[in-house]
Amino acid sequence: MKKAQQRIDKILESVRARIQDEVSGLIGATLILSDFQRQFISKEDAFDQLSGKQVAAKLDITGDVQGQGCILLEVKDAICLGGTLIMLPEASLEEVISSEKYDEEIEDSYGEIANIIAGSYTKVFEEMYPDSCRFVRKNQEIVIPVKVISDSDEPVPDQLYYQVVSVMTLNDRQMGNLVMLLPAAPFGLETDEPAGVLEPELVPPKPVSTVSAKRGEGGAEKSAAVVPEQEIEQAALPDFDTKKHRQRVDALLDKCRLKMGEEMAALLGVEVTLSDMECRLVTKEDYFLEEAAGKQILAHMNVVGEIEGKSYLFVGLKDAIYIGGTLIMLPPAELEKVVQEEEFGEDTQDAYGEIANILSGVYSTLFEEQYVKKIRFVKTGIEKILPLKVVIDSDEPCPNQLYYLSSSSLNISGKAMGKVQTLFPAVLLQLEGLLQQEEQAPVRQGSVEGAVPSVAGNDSTSAQVIDILVVSDDALETVKIVEFLQHRHFSVKVLSYKENVIEYLPGEVKAVFLVMSDVNEKAFAVAIKISSACSLPLIAAGPGWTRSKVISAVKYGINDILLTPASSDDLADKIEAVSIRLAA
Repeated sequence: MKKAQQRIDKILESVRARIQDEVSGLIGATLILSDFQRQFISKEDAFDQLSGKQVAAKLDITGDVQGQGCILLEVKDAICLGGTLIMLPEASLEEVISSEKYDEEIEDSYGEIANIIAGSYTKVFEEMYPDSCRFVRKNQEIVIPVKVISDSDEPVPDQLYYQVVSVMTLNDRQMGNLVMLLPAAPFGLETDEPAGVLEPELVPPKPVSTVSAKRGEGGAEKSAAVVPEQEIEQAALPDFDTKKHRQRVDALLDKCRLKMGEEMAALLGVEVTLSDMECRLVTKEDYFLEEAAGKQILAHMNVVGEIEGKSYLFVGLKDAIYIGGTLIMLPPAELEKVVQEEEFGEDTQDAYGEIANILSGVYSTLFEEQYVKKIRFVKTGIEKILPLKVVIDSDEPCPNQLYYLSSSSLNISGKAMGKVQTLFPAVLLQLEGLLQQEEQAPVRQGSVEGAVPSVAGNDSTSAQVIDILVVSDDALETVKIVEFLQHRHFSVKVLSYKENVIEYLPGEVKAVFLVMSDVNEKAFAVAIKISSACSLPLIAAGPGWTRSKVISAVKYGINDILLTPASSDDLADKIEAVSIRLAA
């Protein structure tokens, strides 16, 4: 099997080059594929690693080698490639990508590209593989990964695959992953290792937050469950893995965050960003006495569908006034005045109510498409809340129960605002099991709390010896980096951008990872703070590095660059030099 694998890996390098050349020639744009990342994987794990709607182009492998596989990529990337082929104007292309409108014309054009990809495999394997085999592209369909039934034959059979993943770049535009699932057995790639276990030389693909619970036929119970006082029966999802389910929920909430920013910007006609997302369990008392800052505007949302309940969207009063005033185009001077005076008039309330409708609509769209149960969020009304006057034991403005908080920082036109925060009943998201896990789990360094790990118990943790400090605003990459470092027996401490990094430097720390969701000035400001406090190796991990960004990174004291999504081999390379210092 080892030789068969080595032969396939060499062939795949030629396949990658041919795909780049042939697709670029077809669409009249430059497609670059990163080095292939490869691993053995089960069908269930393959789809658990995917996030968002996918286009699955099915493949029949014929000849001496016979089997079934498929090509997978996100709908937005299929639209981008297909739209480029039919030469959509840039503005139209961006609009179609944003709306994910996968119409017949786009489907046909991407189908031609999928044909080219399959043809590239065919040509290279005909030239280099000892047995004859052809890759024939069959029909394509849109699939929601979390709704794929593992033990079915759709969109591919339930078998062991050799997964081949590459990050795409089109004319300097960073895109997502191009995924090929090759059936392992027909190519002599059967392994005694369990699916998902990597051979030493294999590079794992980007682990996306996943739900690994086995899904029954139909994907959900027919009857709805009412959540406010009663728990959802998790027996509907056998072998329920709360930790992995949480990762799936966090990834979905992160997509909601990005989409919310886009929708608000489109409606307000100004730049809007939501960043620094944090997700964690909170009680009602935790939220109103510690989290909520000042007067709040609460938008109530009824949750309907396969689960029923309520959720609660909070924005600071002044921010709601600013948002509503911007929508009704108040002159700048008047807008500043009403914000300062906290004048939440009828017109401003109505305008902000429209924004709240948009935000609840984002939750509806993405949860209907990508959550394990089909649910929608319906905004029913808004009210002003004084957090410190909330009676915790009452049902107003929300019941006294455990919640899962999703919190992001709002920025409008470059102006830092407050938080946009949503409280979901923990049972509604099937996350109440986290409380038991947290109570039972021993305290360990490097544990990741929510989207960006927060420091709990600074007095105790600061006294512990820390090998590597991770400063981050990217939850998903941080989880991967921390788990990798801990597996190598390093003691890790995780901080968010906002926390006091200097307190931990240099101490016993041997290296610092700066993990960035975006390589920007905010991240570089953190780099300056770190480099000015110590001379430790500073490794910056982030997406979309350009020559100018690398030059800036060096100027700001960064010693090494890690491109995310990062593989285990990438991480191993970066800490090799650090290991020498750790051993000293």
